[in-house]
Amino acid sequence: MFGKLAQTILIRNLAGKELSDEKIHDFKILTLSQAGVILSLFLLDLFTHLDFPFHTEAAESIFFAALGIYVFLLWDMLRNYTSNKKIILMNFIFIMGVFFIGLIAVNPFIPMPITPAYRVVLAGIQFCLLVVECTVIYFTLMEFFKKDLGMPMRLWGAACIYLMIGLAFGSAYELICILDIQCFGIDIPLQTTGLMKRIEFSLMVLSGLGSPYGNATGMVFSLATVEALWGQLFVILIVGRLLMK
Repeated sequence: MFGKLAQTILIRNLAGKELSDEKIHDFKILTLSQAGVILSLFLLDLFTHLDFPFHTEAAESIFFAALGIYVFLLWDMLRNYTSNKKIILMNFIFIMGVFFIGLIAVNPFIPMPITPAYRVVLAGIQFCLLVVECTVIYFTLMEFFKKDLGMPMRLWGAACIYLMIGLAFGSAYELICILDIQCFGIDIPLQTTGLMKRIEFSLMVLSGLGSPYGNATGMVFSLATVEALWGQLFVILIVGRLLMK
């Protein structure tokens, strides 16, 4: 009984047009969830400007909920690309660990002191999140460059992968900041607000807007250079793939 339930949860037994339709649907839903994460970043400054009670906590809670939905959809989409139960199960464990430990560690209404043990926990959360993101990016890239993809799947896939890369680099910046809290040259706390700022920075770099943090450390600028170059290269690859017959 348990084996059949696990088989149903872990493996998506689809093929042909049904599988293609499911992939397009997942690309659309995931892209919309990414838009939700990005829009929630704007709420932090908006709610601060409105200055109502618990405005920061409210913005952080919305962001955390949007990020949770996004990460779960990453795992759900992974089932379209592989039937390897170990990969799917491991990513599911990572996601559940990130969610439940994150509820405690980065709860905006219950701030925790920044101790060495707390930083280890945060590093573990971000590492698990980054593993899930990189795994799905890899399989999605392999899917995107298949020859038999229709134009709708190419378009939605291109948008989805591009935003996934920006969000994944946000997790990478957060890992650097856990090692060096002052790596951005300003005091940004190692909790939900900090992650929001790191993702915002990543999206700015990916889109070519440059860095608003002039005193960031060399490690941050080195990673930002890699991200900026990858972003430009990926745009070229996207254009070439969309034009490919």
